[in-house]
Amino acid sequence: MCPFFGIAQQPNDCVNAIVICGNGSFSSNASGAGVQEVSGCSSEEHNSIWIRVDIVQSGTLGFDLIPENTDLSVDYDFWVYGPNEDCSSLTTPIRCSTTNPIAAGQTNNHTGIGDAAMETFEGPGEDGDSYVEWMNVLDGESYYIVIDRPVGNGGFEINWTGTVSEGTGAFPEPPVANLIADIEECSDTGSANFNLGNLRSSINPDLSENVVNFYETLANATDNLNPLADTYTSSQTIKTIYAKVTSNLTQCTNVTEFNLIINQIENVSIAVSENPICAPKEVEVLFSGSENAIVEYQINGGSTQEIQLDAAGSAEVDQFINSTTDITVINTYVEDIDGSIICSASQNESISVTIAGISVGDNLIDFYECDGNKDGKVVYHLTSNDSIALSNVGSGYQVNYYTSQDEAEHRNNPIITPASFENTTSLPQEIWVRVEDASFTDCYAISSFQLDAYTDAPPSFEVKRSNLNFEEQHSITISNVTGIGTYEFSINGEDWKQPDETNTLTLTVEGGGQFVVTGRHTEGCGSSFKTTTFIDYPRFFTPNQDGIHDTWNIKGFQQQNADAKILIFTRFGKLLKSLSPSSRGWDGSYHGKQMPSNDYWFLVEYVEQLPDGTTINKSFKSNFTLKR
Repeated sequence: MCPFFGIAQQPNDCVNAIVICGNGSFSSNASGAGVQEVSGCSSEEHNSIWIRVDIVQSGTLGFDLIPENTDLSVDYDFWVYGPNEDCSSLTTPIRCSTTNPIAAGQTNNHTGIGDAAMETFEGPGEDGDSYVEWMNVLDGESYYIVIDRPVGNGGFEINWTGTVSEGTGAFPEPPVANLIADIEECSDTGSANFNLGNLRSSINPDLSENVVNFYETLANATDNLNPLADTYTSSQTIKTIYAKVTSNLTQCTNVTEFNLIINQIENVSIAVSENPICAPKEVEVLFSGSENAIVEYQINGGSTQEIQLDAAGSAEVDQFINSTTDITVINTYVEDIDGSIICSASQNESISVTIAGISVGDNLIDFYECDGNKDGKVVYHLTSNDSIALSNVGSGYQVNYYTSQDEAEHRNNPIITPASFENTTSLPQEIWVRVEDASFTDCYAISSFQLDAYTDAPPSFEVKRSNLNFEEQHSITISNVTGIGTYEFSINGEDWKQPDETNTLTLTVEGGGQFVVTGRHTEGCGSSFKTTTFIDYPRFFTPNQDGIHDTWNIKGFQQQNADAKILIFTRFGKLLKSLSPSSRGWDGSYHGKQMPSNDYWFLVEYVEQLPDGTTINKSFKSNFTLKR
């Protein structure tokens, strides 16, 4: 039993029927019908394939046609013409089946020619069981078979049956189509040209009896569509090509495939771990390019050396540099698994490693710290200068600190604990930094910075009230803090806090009165202060003797401003009452007479006293409401 595989294809007709050879397997583009050529079984072509079988062994011949889509609505029909008919004068088919699987109540949608069937024609619709009687064929005969799919979609498989399929098979053997190795070419552009014409004799050695053509797809090879020219340009890393061998004698075909492979050769780049260097030493040389490529390079124009890049396209080598050194890539290539070069490209990338002196980084920090106890001794974090000192050099360098230039020059007595160094002389003191190669300590540079201290650095700052008065809770915002060092702030000497990253701090106070904002250095190097006053008072009062809001007075002045003078007026300026913050307040009367509901004005005259004893005379005027 030999299988034959078919899928929807470009329409073909009897004159260009596909010749079945050997096992008959093929793939196709197929869709639609060509010229209407069939007759019999009350149907016509819809989506048809014409095939031709040439018999080379006598016996019985049949087949099972099995759709790849098992849905019963997928309906295949067929017609058989022969033996030895001419396409230009086809007669009546000798076998045909156009039975519909659903209409006939079948359990599957198979059809074909078999030994159990008795009729030679069946269909359409419910007529038949989709199988007709198989054929007795003779060596040398040829038959045309039309396979059509009037309903549904999908390809099919044919299994050949009968005695002719036994032994050497019913159909002539296809010509030889040898497997060949993949073809590889080099490219530094992403595309390459391949000579397909040179491959014909390798695919079939008898070109006098056979023809070899090349195609981009297996379907094109089956249908003889768009054969390729002998020179083919590809821009794909791997492109599969199909070679079809056709026998001039039998028209039998055979297909083999191979790949066109483009090996991309990238330009190689060179980098070094350090350049320039200031003393002879080893540096790492990094090569980057195509994965697994072999790089040929020279040092100062000397003998050619090789290094292979890894799967990531990189490789490193250590090179000792004792003078200006030129490293040049001259070529790169790729080998196959047998060690043969399959791709190479000339290169001209170079780098020059030089020897030059180093320098200490610019803008070293001069330390100016707080001497809180004024004893002349301060601890400094010298290592804050490490990264600055190393900013002009690469990796592999180190920093040390010294108390004199001579010690720094000769590497004598480095400071052991630079992260917590206490000055060793009266301030200011000069400290020397030495930057040196950790492996070649003769490669160095020195510089210096100053240590100093202060004993009094009060902050300068601004105070802004969130609102003037009238609230139970107020906020005070401290901003524009300037000075030397780190500062903290408090209201009335309690709950010290530092400003945030925006140099701002907001503190909350309860009630009215005078508040002192104090700022001080966190290490005890001076403080300063500012004052602000909130006058809180009821916006209305109801003197109806119910015990609630029966009198009016300002709030928060009882302690710090007990001597403040409060004057109450009508809106026309008539003085009604004079009282103190510590008194019971105004009861809403004037000389024993109750004043009417209305707005009344008040004036507060008070003295603001600063922490240093200074006093400032101030006043505040506003209004409130009396309700009856």
